[in-house]
Amino acid sequence: MSYPRELVEAIRRHQVVPFVGAGISMGIKPGLFPSWPRLLEGLVERMREEASPEDTLAEVRQRIDQGDYLTAAERAFQELGAYRFNRFLRERLRHKRPDDVNLSVVQALWELQPPVVVTTNYDDVLLWGRADAEPVSNDQDDELNLLDLQASPTDPRVWHLHGTIHRLATLVLAGADYKRLYGDSAQPTSYSHYTSALVRLREWIRSRPFLYMGFSFSDPYVLKQLEHVIGITRGRQVPSFALMKKGQLDRGALWPKYNIQLVEYEDHGAPLAECLRGLARAAFGTSPSPTPAPASVPQWPPVMPAAAPGAFSSGPVPAPAPQAPPVMRGSSLEAFSSDPPPAPVPSQPSVPRPALEEEYTRILRSQHRLVLLAPEDGGARSLARGVAARYGEHVTWLAPPNVPDCTEAEYCRALLGGAYVKGFDALVAHLREKAERLGREHLIVLRNEWGPFEHLKRLGNTLRRMMDEPSPVDFHFLIAGGERSAWILHDVKSFSVFTGAPRREVPDLTVEEVERYLAFLGEDAARHAKDVHEATGGHLGLLREALSSEGPRDADAITARLARSPALRSTVLERLLQDERNGYREERSCHAVLEKLLAGQTVEALEPLDHRVEHAEVRLYFAGLVRTDAQGRTVLRCKAVEHVAREALARQDVRP
Repeated sequence: MSYPRELVEAIRRHQVVPFVGAGISMGIKPGLFPSWPRLLEGLVERMREEASPEDTLAEVRQRIDQGDYLTAAERAFQELGAYRFNRFLRERLRHKRPDDVNLSVVQALWELQPPVVVTTNYDDVLLWGRADAEPVSNDQDDELNLLDLQASPTDPRVWHLHGTIHRLATLVLAGADYKRLYGDSAQPTSYSHYTSALVRLREWIRSRPFLYMGFSFSDPYVLKQLEHVIGITRGRQVPSFALMKKGQLDRGALWPKYNIQLVEYEDHGAPLAECLRGLARAAFGTSPSPTPAPASVPQWPPVMPAAAPGAFSSGPVPAPAPQAPPVMRGSSLEAFSSDPPPAPVPSQPSVPRPALEEEYTRILRSQHRLVLLAPEDGGARSLARGVAARYGEHVTWLAPPNVPDCTEAEYCRALLGGAYVKGFDALVAHLREKAERLGREHLIVLRNEWGPFEHLKRLGNTLRRMMDEPSPVDFHFLIAGGERSAWILHDVKSFSVFTGAPRREVPDLTVEEVERYLAFLGEDAARHAKDVHEATGGHLGLLREALSSEGPRDADAITARLARSPALRSTVLERLLQDERNGYREERSCHAVLEKLLAGQTVEALEPLDHRVEHAEVRLYFAGLVRTDAQGRTVLRCKAVEHVAREALARQDVRP
């Protein structure tokens, strides 16, 4: 069996961080650890035994059927209470090692000699495979601080990111727990004991490959979190890898959007163990033995992807909306890189749009700021790169961190990429000094989506002050974003760089632009451009996904592939679930708008709604699911979206 050279080299350097999901624990002995649905069904049965109301039982069952496991667990916790809920978990998940377990896969995993294995599993299975590995949980700040210094192939750690069954208070289980760990701008400061785990998670995501194993990529929650990982790193992360049974997923399904390469094995159990041993042999030779990393190799910063809910021995999947990763020094946020995002690799080219770049540059030079709005993966960042290129080195990139409870100083240092500043005044001084040193014109690009809201407001006010105050430098401000930026435009009324700023939408790709993209990839551009454009609705993300797999390039074939796409299915389902979480009901919900569109009915036109995200049509636009047609009507993006939406609404049953 052949393995990717980059993966083998990373294992040899002890830089790969395995990320272990529930499938590994489930595979050691059938029935020992339950799947997500099985455990939740057990919770329903326990609720019935405790005489819970029938309507509550029905609600939890319905959530399970819909695949909304986080809400099902949250509702069961509320109904049973902490004592009964935790006792149930202890019964199902806290096991001593049976004599008849098969640990071949776990033992083969340790032959890769990782300094740290990260898992969302609550159980001890990884420790059963290596007794000298030290467990670390999500709230152990001292141990997390020492991971970088002390973890090694001979002294490894198992980081239970979602807690351990031996310390029930650490379990990250339902929706509220996820907000504690993964961030929520409305969190109270009492959640700050998770901050150390969060900032390390985001730092480690940035710089090392990780190796997924033990879960499926078919669940929409999993894929949504992988999109957040790409959002965190802004395309800077090295490629990662996923071990999967052959035939479970199209080999091209993860690469264009998630930067993950599939490594396939024949079957679960012994073939997976042999696959892992083969990787170890390729990296270390025929007889691998754990040895410390060479002194010349930097200490690992492990990489942690989002969780996978294949079974309940791995905790539920997080729902963060993060930004670019902080670089850690000690225990505080140091910096995000202020360099522009790297150019896309040749296999995933950007679409040159010189006329738009020229127009946006002209607006910036005449009005000093511009908010550039686009659907998710719709090309805003590509255009921002194109505009920034026209300024040469006279550019600073800012990416607000989404880390709960970070201080003003940590926030500002994270924006700048290495400069030590103590607050917003020092931030202004730093930007002015850099700009004056380079010349009289300077572009600041704010890649905004999320972040602590109070700090973001202060940042907007600070940048506005820079724009208005007399200066030898002519500052220009380009804000590239989506739904969050649109919300700020209307809901932040104070003196800010956002207030009253001119804005533009990133237009969908034209047939001619799709043709140029196909030509770059060596495709038969003249023959396929119209079909590819029709099947993707001119959306850059769907275009890349459609072309990542081999197969016919006619519209029907591409539509069929996109309709099976895990990413598109994830987007639709997550949009519906977000509406439920945010309290959008009935006519205000995306569910209602999708139902009308599928029935051929007219919904609100996008243009008069002015990017106000309280309208479901606008939220669907920023999700990339609807667009405006030539007559100005709001329509579904393409036929693939239609197919996926019909299926998703059917899963929603009676819920809005």
